[in-house]
Amino acid sequence: MKPALSSLIQHVFEPGRDPITCGELVDELDRHGMAVILVLFSIPAALPVPAAGYSTLLSIPLLIIGLRLLAGYDNLWLPVRLRQRPFNTARFNRRLVDAMLRLVQAVERFSSPRLTGLVRTPVMRVLIGLVICALACSMLLPIPGTNTAPAFGIFLIGFSLLEDDGVLLLAGILCSLLALFISLVIIFFGYKSYVWLREAVRDFF
Repeated sequence: MKPALSSLIQHVFEPGRDPITCGELVDELDRHGMAVILVLFSIPAALPVPAAGYSTLLSIPLLIIGLRLLAGYDNLWLPVRLRQRPFNTARFNRRLVDAMLRLVQAVERFSSPRLTGLVRTPVMRVLIGLVICALACSMLLPIPGTNTAPAFGIFLIGFSLLEDDGVLLLAGILCSLLALFISLVIIFFGYKSYVWLREAVRDFF
């Protein structure tokens, strides 16, 4: 019987745990499947709680997962430099870890195997890979408002793969599309504001 995701999170973020690298964390979680890694790397950024600047770092493995899903792989490969990056769980404050646990436990109570054929369809795996790549790219942007919503979409998708929950998968895809729309709006108006400010400065001088 596979362990509950909330139990895995408690183990990964156990107080007093020695610092590990991203590679060691992936090796530890890989036996539980890529879906677990997908959830673990998205949930810190999916909450409106400061994650010690990990949004950009976590988005890179998420992008790699999306690309590997597109290529038909079920495990995560990381380049050597990223494997060597520290993943010091002590930098995640207890407020963040407790919020992560509450969210996961809430979804665990709601989720169950439903519409499993939808989750396992090869075409859907390709769509999931494309969506995750787009969301991870949004998380890479150093722009406020482009991290939390995309990460939450990835979290829901990862949880749906973990539980074979087609209903949750559909909810995750809808949430992801909304997150991408919000990110595009932020980028568009941010660019417009930049152009307006540049022109205003130019006219002033």
